[in-house]
Amino acid sequence: MKQSSPYSIRSTKTFAIIILAAVIFLWAFSAMEFTPDKIVDGIPPLFDFIAKMYPPDVSVAPTLLESAVETIQMVLVGTLLGTILALPISAMASSNIALRPLVAVTRTYLMVVRTVPSLVWALIFVIVVGLGPLAGVFALTFYTLGYLGKIYYEAIESIDMDSVEGVVAVGANSTQMFSHGVLPQILPHIVNNFFFMIEYNIRHAAILGFVGAGGIGFYIFLYLQSFSFDKVAMALLVLLGLVIGFDRLSLEVRKRLVR
Repeated sequence: MKQSSPYSIRSTKTFAIIILAAVIFLWAFSAMEFTPDKIVDGIPPLFDFIAKMYPPDVSVAPTLLESAVETIQMVLVGTLLGTILALPISAMASSNIALRPLVAVTRTYLMVVRTVPSLVWALIFVIVVGLGPLAGVFALTFYTLGYLGKIYYEAIESIDMDSVEGVVAVGANSTQMFSHGVLPQILPHIVNNFFFMIEYNIRHAAILGFVGAGGIGFYIFLYLQSFSFDKVAMALLVLLGLVIGFDRLSLEVRKRLVR
C-alpha cells in the first residue's frame, strides 16, 4: 500500500488552514454590511469636509503649540513611569524566573490592564484627580504598563538562563539576579520599546483630551464640537509635526545606542 509522504500531509494541512482562515474572514466581513453605494454616497460629504478644513486657521497656532508642549510632557512622564513599573511586573510574569502561581496572577493583572482602552483610563483618572494633564499622565502610565509588561516578560522568557544561574550560584538575591543576570540581556528590548511607546503614546495622548485629560486633544475636541474644521486642520498639522519629530528623534537615538 502506498503511503502518503510527509510533504503531502503538510500540504493538505496548510491548504485546510488557508480554507479555514478564508471562511473565518468571510464570516467576519459579512457583518460589515458593505455595499459599493455606501462608498459612492460618502465621497461628496468627504470632499465637503476637506474643503471646510482649508485653509488651516493659523491664528490658533500659539495655543496649539502650547498644548503640544503639554502633550509631550504627558507622554514623556507617562511612558517613563509605565516602563519603570513594567520591569518588576514583567519579572513576576516570567515563567522561567518566577513561581507559577505568581506568574498566573501577574499575567491576569496585565491582561486586565491591557483590556481597558487608554480613553477609559483617562476617564477613570479624571474622576480620581480631576481635569488636566495629571489624569492623562496616569492613563498613559497604565496603558504603557499593560503593553510593555507583556513585551518584557516575553523577552525575559527568551534569555540565556546560564547567565542567570551563574549569578545565583555566587549567592545573588532576587534583585541582584534580575539586575545582573536578566536586565543586561533585555536592555535592547527596553530601549527600543520605550521609544516605540513614546511614538505610540503621542497618538493616544491626542484623544485623551476628549474626556478632559489635557494636551492637544482637548482643543481638537473643542474645535470639532464647534464645527471649526479649519482649526481642527491646524491642530492635526501640529500633531503631525509632533509625530514626525519624535519618529526622527527616536530613530537617531536608537542608531547611536546601537553604535
